[in-house]
Amino acid sequence: MAQIVHQLRSETLAQEYLIDVFRARGDERMARRLEAAPVSLEAGASEAWMRLRDRAMHEAGVGHMHQMRSVITGIFVPMWRVRAYTLREKVNIWRGKIWSRPFFWEDLLRDDLTARLTRLELPVYFFTGRHDYTANAELSRAYFNTIEAPVKGFYLFEDSAHSPLFEEPARARQILLSDVLGGTAALADTR
Repeated sequence: MAQIVHQLRSETLAQEYLIDVFRARGDERMARRLEAAPVSLEAGASEAWMRLRDRAMHEAGVGHMHQMRSVITGIFVPMWRVRAYTLREKVNIWRGKIWSRPFFWEDLLRDDLTARLTRLELPVYFFTGRHDYTANAELSRAYFNTIEAPVKGFYLFEDSAHSPLFEEPARARQILLSDVLGGTAALADTR
């Protein structure tokens, strides 16, 4: 779900897209803030970009979920209502998210799967949200097209951003039960 391909390239595409979105909305202040937050293939992602990106993505509908505008109301509060997690697990989810980023973020940003992983000996299924700019949907599609695998299926979720499993659960369930369990790609998008 939401396959990362080359995260730094995804970040640069997100910045370009977000500047255009906010400018088209007439929000010059946000467009200028995004322009002033450097992100590039050469220099990486600046702290200014990292502080601004999630808020901008959520406001534009291209972050965690297409219809979500806030991590607090869209993920944090609903996660606290899930009865399957203990209180400790709920706290540790957020602690882990905050604690782990410094250990892997730079490596993740610069890793380019297209340069090192295109042949797999297992089935490959990509669940991709059309509106995903966290892990760019077009980069995911292009990468998928380079992969050699015994079975592979690409599924574009039209009303989703980064979390199609949660945004369009009925379709995701249908694909899992039909294609993934059946070892086929009958429901895959053919574009």
